[in-house]
Amino acid sequence: MRCSTVFALLTLVFAAACSSPSSGGGGYYVDVHGSCDGKSSDGCGQVTPTDASGALDVDAEGTDAATTLDGTVADSAVGEDVPMVPDVSDDAGTDLDGFFDDPDASPSDTSGPLGDCPERAKIVYVVTTDNKLYSFQPDKLLFKLVGTLKCPAGFGASPFSMSVDRQANAWVLYWNGSGSDGIYKVSTLDASCTKTTYKTASKNLEIFGMGFSADGMNQTAETLFVIAGSVSSYWSGFDTLTTISFPGLQASAVAQVDFAGGAELTGNGKGELFGFFAGSSPPSVRQIDKATGKTNVKSWNLPTSNFGSEGDVAFAQWGGAFYLFYQGAADTSTNVWKLDATTGQVAVVKANTGLTIVGAGVSSCAPTAVVP
Repeated sequence: MRCSTVFALLTLVFAAACSSPSSGGGGYYVDVHGSCDGKSSDGCGQVTPTDASGALDVDAEGTDAATTLDGTVADSAVGEDVPMVPDVSDDAGTDLDGFFDDPDASPSDTSGPLGDCPERAKIVYVVTTDNKLYSFQPDKLLFKLVGTLKCPAGFGASPFSMSVDRQANAWVLYWNGSGSDGIYKVSTLDASCTKTTYKTASKNLEIFGMGFSADGMNQTAETLFVIAGSVSSYWSGFDTLTTISFPGLQASAVAQVDFAGGAELTGNGKGELFGFFAGSSPPSVRQIDKATGKTNVKSWNLPTSNFGSEGDVAFAQWGGAFYLFYQGAADTSTNVWKLDATTGQVAVVKANTGLTIVGAGVSSCAPTAVVP
């Protein structure tokens, strides 16, 4: 839900709408200036009706006993009833988040399982070599262009890895072929980009895969983990499990990972962390102990015949499965593989995407249970 309040009178109501869960797609939008047209947009907020009278007094001062549709109390001396329009699906006929016409229009939606997750934080995002940011819906195998990154990176720098936090902010590491060019904060609304204060702390933190993991089962606090190394050692050496803190983006080493080869990372809302070690022998996906860096918790070996020549890789968990974005030396573009975490079976679910994906990010808001 986008809470762009155009009248000071609406502040309390819209603040309430953005801090409490909505009950579903049958809600209504408050059309404060006649421009909603049935869609969630600036100046349009969602409320949960308690009857079907079709009118709402947006004032919430509580000086009148009349009950409004959003459950607040109207003040007849201040506000006029505002006509409402019903929720409708987007142009493609799909209401992706169940509440809004477009999930990109709901950065403050609080419909997550713990009340702090916008709907667009529950899907996967990928970034390509040509600086394009896409959303990816694993259950529909659907890519959607968000926009082109125009990060103020140095000459020759391009995206290397990416992760996404619970507020649906993407964090993209750029590198220039010889080292890090910094971390950039990217909006998953429009791909707009902001340079951060991150600085490479040492030669052992030049490049890395990255992933957010909740600090514990169903906790809203999360930590950004990276497996970092130098340019010369990243793909073949024993790299370092490291955390990056916010808001200062300070790196702190945790432990040396006990498995060689650079890894792309993904976490989840259970507090787990996983690595896709595409360059190992055999290539594998491994659960990583966040305190010790050990990878013997659980592992899934991948067929060398399919993953034998490391190229461009990215990695995300979603709905009880792992999605491996992989383009080997003989591939013309990225193929999307799905690894079933229960059976260990791996198969291509979307071949020849036409994209060269180098980073994937999914927040700890994403579903962890199997999605049919």
